[in-house]
Amino acid sequence: GLGTHKRQPRGCGAMIFSGNYGSELQGSPMAATYYPPGTIPGPEGGFPRSTSMMSGISISNAIITEAEKIRQRHKKLQPKDVEDDQKDYKTAVHTLSINNLRGIFKTTFADDGTARQGAAGLKIDQAKAYFEVYGENSITPPVKENKWIRLLKQMFLGIFNILLWTCVVGECSLLIVFNQSGDKKSIESTPEGKEDEKGEKEGDYVTPIILSLVIIMAALLQWYAEQKAEMQMEAMAQMGGTAKVPTVRIGPNGERVDSDIDPKSLVPGDVIFLKDGDRIPADIRILSCSDGMEVDNSALTGESMPESRQNKTEKEGSAPTEAKNLAFYGTTVLKGTSTCLVHATGDDTFLGKIAKSINTSRTKSTLEIQIEHFVHIIAYVAVAIGLLSFAANLSSTVKRTWPDILQNSTAALFAQVPEGLLPTVTISLMIAGDQMYQRSVLVRKIDAVETLGCVSVFCSDKTGTLTKGEMCVQDLVVPKGGDIAQGLEVVNRAASGEFPKAADMKVLQDVTHAGVMNNAAELKLDDENRLKWTGSPTEVAIMRACAESQGGEDSPKLLKAAPENHKFFEIPFNSENKYMLTAHGSSNKATLFLKGAPDRVLKFCTVNSDAVAKGKIENAMKDLMSNARRVLAIAKKEFGPGQLPAKMEGTGASDANFDMQGFTFIGLYGIEDPPKDGVAEAVLKAQSAGVKVVMVTGDHPDTARAIAQRINILPYEQPEDPEAKDFSVIEGSRLETRVPKGDNFTDEEPEENVKWWKNATKHCRVFARVSPIHKQVIVYAYQKYGYGGIGDICAMTGDGVNDAPALKAAQVGVAMGIRGTEVAKDAADIVLLDDNFASIVDGIEQGRLSSENLQKSIMYTLCSKVPQVAPTFAELLGVPPALTVAQVLLIDIGTDIWTAIAYALQPAESKLMERKPRHPVQEKLVNRKVLPYSYGYIG
Repeated sequence: GLGTHKRQPRGCGAMIFSGNYGSELQGSPMAATYYPPGTIPGPEGGFPRSTSMMSGISISNAIITEAEKIRQRHKKLQPKDVEDDQKDYKTAVHTLSINNLRGIFKTTFADDGTARQGAAGLKIDQAKAYFEVYGENSITPPVKENKWIRLLKQMFLGIFNILLWTCVVGECSLLIVFNQSGDKKSIESTPEGKEDEKGEKEGDYVTPIILSLVIIMAALLQWYAEQKAEMQMEAMAQMGGTAKVPTVRIGPNGERVDSDIDPKSLVPGDVIFLKDGDRIPADIRILSCSDGMEVDNSALTGESMPESRQNKTEKEGSAPTEAKNLAFYGTTVLKGTSTCLVHATGDDTFLGKIAKSINTSRTKSTLEIQIEHFVHIIAYVAVAIGLLSFAANLSSTVKRTWPDILQNSTAALFAQVPEGLLPTVTISLMIAGDQMYQRSVLVRKIDAVETLGCVSVFCSDKTGTLTKGEMCVQDLVVPKGGDIAQGLEVVNRAASGEFPKAADMKVLQDVTHAGVMNNAAELKLDDENRLKWTGSPTEVAIMRACAESQGGEDSPKLLKAAPENHKFFEIPFNSENKYMLTAHGSSNKATLFLKGAPDRVLKFCTVNSDAVAKGKIENAMKDLMSNARRVLAIAKKEFGPGQLPAKMEGTGASDANFDMQGFTFIGLYGIEDPPKDGVAEAVLKAQSAGVKVVMVTGDHPDTARAIAQRINILPYEQPEDPEAKDFSVIEGSRLETRVPKGDNFTDEEPEENVKWWKNATKHCRVFARVSPIHKQVIVYAYQKYGYGGIGDICAMTGDGVNDAPALKAAQVGVAMGIRGTEVAKDAADIVLLDDNFASIVDGIEQGRLSSENLQKSIMYTLCSKVPQVAPTFAELLGVPPALTVAQVLLIDIGTDIWTAIAYALQPAESKLMERKPRHPVQEKLVNRKVLPYSYGYIG
């Protein structure tokens, strides 16, 4: 998949070949189109082409050859041990020096990585040629099935539909055969016999027509329900256009050409410029950047914390997803500016790799498995009844011709097929889907309702699914009475979710005032014209908490307006210092605030020389970090007249022209992405229903463990069993050697791996530091080795692009409707409109209720089959025929169906959510208990 290769031979026109590069050598077919002079098309938003490009350097063979050479050089970007069909994202670009990058991409920039002045980037002609080879910088979208083709499939390809259409074809075939035979003889010459014969002849026409209409209407109902969900999905989608990217290239005469180009036209080797707020348009290597640059990678990695970025070359062998000098397509720059080199575009990006793994066939739903099993049973029963009816007709005292005997026995066979079941199942699931929609659960695939009731394992992403997906200050740690000698006091949010007001709790005055002053967050109007704090998520979290305590959203503006709070100097946060310093007031009387990593801040504080006081602070930090908090410290220092220079200067302690020692410790901020309200209770409800809840996240193991314990996924006490203890939390690094070589697990997996996965699926409750491909593998492992070896019915919840492969692999994929990306929603079967994890647990209950009611509907539908076929055998005792085929069909469709559908509205029975989930392999919808009950007892 190297994109589209287009070659233009010399001449007046051009023959453009499209297909996989190298397909000429591999024998694959290629499409060819001839374009006359002046009509050669160009890519939309890309490079215009004309016949003038046939000559000169524009698109010459030399440039095409150079573009092909870069493909060979591109191999140097891959680790030595990488395989050609590698599914996971692998690259070595973050480990290469500036000079190596220039050589591989044949691009230009300064030795320090800057490109703001002078000629820089690719030559325009190079970029054109590379575009011809690499193609458009866009991810190949999944092929969406035409809605009319989907309708036809639902009408003709379902196994139950095939059974019903077989009945239609059989009826039509008999009708044609009997009409052609011209056999008008009636065995009974009485008027009653003639009337019966007339009724049967009319019934022959009615039966296939009614049955066909039933199949078509049921398919239309299911199609309509799924189309409705698709339309609701489209209404939720927010399709925003991508802004053009500032890019530098070199013109024909070697001059610098700055332009804003469409992201789709970017090629590997382009040099681009990014700033805070920009969406990253391709996978990039950072050549140079401002201090403290941060990106938001949560959509890809699952981590809600902003990640710092720098331009230093990483160590060989380090993972690209952990590299500080890389940024990925689809993520966002939160803070800072940078000069970047595009190293991968389109399907070759990290996002492209994930999208490729989504383009797999969907797992068959449990309802499809159940219906297939049911059809086999009905087929056996129907054939048996047909053969017995044939024998009964032969033995009957009423003598019939062979065509009549064949027709009667065939009618008995067809009568055993529950024609009303198809619309019953469809309408019942639609009702259940509507009931789930009332609970903010949108069902995209109608049979996912029943599958949800069978779920035995719930794999859930952490960030944005179990947690709120935004940073929040949870703890303020301050010296008691303002004196650290008295100890430290931890202030948490009240039951209302807010911190106490600083005016009412004086001990909070300093820490909240300093948090407002030493902060880069800004209050701005969002797209919906609402005021919202913007900036680094950490800064926003501190500002929100401190402003709240200081008096509300307007308090920062009022505080900063005071002359003594005027900010006249600042050292911004950067990855080297790991702190931020601000000076307020004036050079004659000033207050300096210092905020950052505790170890960096404390070394400038007076407590640094007090072992006892420092020990108290360190113990408080340990307590916070054990609860998955990120901890920042803040301190202040007062300066009087003559203590500060007239003009403050410096970028840190090493070059500052003022004294940075002697700060007073003010407090600590405990920051986290907190669990959503109701999640802990929802997890307990799921566990009581026999559903195992497993956290699968890209976050740090300690953070994941702490959150998992608070929401009842993990117990606070370690298990006594050494094996259970070892497997309770598994890091992604342990999965590297356990991933199957193919797309999924097979029976040929090494015995060691099989044993390992059986233990993992039995004991593990948290998978941490996992990649998107790992998430997919984990789902496959539960489906293969879970539930004692027969495989779990697995649901997967998530919101990010990183969750999409696992959402697609699971029997039930559940995406978040508000926070979720369009990629995740497209891969899911169910969408939570309110992003509430508790809603999907309610959905399990609804799924179980639907499954139970469906079983009751099936039992009721089957119970009429015995009395319908009994008259055929009663003829042996001299009882005349009772019902024609058309009458049987009208009973099924006209009367029984409504009673069967009524079961879909039955309320849940007691203790529905206290039972173990029904596993479709062990307990079928139609099992050995259901058939005797329907046929033998009720029937």
